[in-house]
Amino acid sequence: MATTAPALLPAQQATLNAIRTPAERRPAYAHTFAAELRDEAETALAELMDAARDMDSRGLWVSKRSLAGVFGCEARYLADEDSPFEWTVPTARGTVLHKAVELSIHRRFEPEDAVDAALERLIADDDSLGSFLAAASEGELADLTANCVALLTRFSETFPPMQRAWRPAAEVRARARLGAGSIVLSGKYDLTLGSPAPLGGSDGLQRAGKVIIDLKTGSRSATDPEDLRFYALVETLSVGVPPLGIGSFYVAEGRIEHEAVTAEVLASALRRTVDGIGRLIRLRSTEHEPRRHPGPPCRWCPISAGCGPGQEWLSDPDD
Repeated sequence: MATTAPALLPAQQATLNAIRTPAERRPAYAHTFAAELRDEAETALAELMDAARDMDSRGLWVSKRSLAGVFGCEARYLADEDSPFEWTVPTARGTVLHKAVELSIHRRFEPEDAVDAALERLIADDDSLGSFLAAASEGELADLTANCVALLTRFSETFPPMQRAWRPAAEVRARARLGAGSIVLSGKYDLTLGSPAPLGGSDGLQRAGKVIIDLKTGSRSATDPEDLRFYALVETLSVGVPPLGIGSFYVAEGRIEHEAVTAEVLASALRRTVDGIGRLIRLRSTEHEPRRHPGPPCRWCPISAGCGPGQEWLSDPDD
């Protein structure tokens, strides 16, 4: 017996319309596409491989965060790298929400139950976040729970219910090793839907089918589209087939900004990644003076008190 698709709220339907592409309109790629892209990447990075290996015998690990850092304020990026990370209720919020969404994929939870289960799982983990949550006060946990329940409720009202046929997966780690591990591109996708598939036949074509989604619990950032294009590059190099699409889902807005992945998008991501790796290597040399780029992040920058451009920006009454 055929099953009837669930009725959707307007925001859910808008999200589904943005990320859904009929099979006949999904691009197909030659089985050599990813190998050729890898060759292009390693050729472009050839002069940086030795420097990357000299910096760390395990290879230079590159993430969307490190790329955003070197394309923004280099001084702040270095300060953040040198400062030990400390969990707070605001910084834990996104991780708790992601875990609650992950649990909700495979079992229908009410938002309060999903958040409680997420906190229980995270506290049980033997890591820094688990330790922070275990030591948090009742007030901090209540605040965190209330925030995450509100966000998850908002998510459930604006994101279409995920079906098993979509093959949803959360907190997906991906890596692409270049130059025998001299450089490692690393990412963790908040959510993926769908999967690629071979078309069969002698031409060996592979059809794109996966959508990679970042769940955003805060405000928009200018680097959000570039972050996802980096993920598309990592996915292509690691799986061998480009994703079908990428998107940032802004939970408070209940809106997704979606982009179809094309060869041109991947070429742009590769150029930015190569440029960023060069900047990372130069920045970590003692001869390079870090560039200072004042802006909204100055409000929470750990070195803003001693930064002239930062203080000038913060003192501007029109900022």
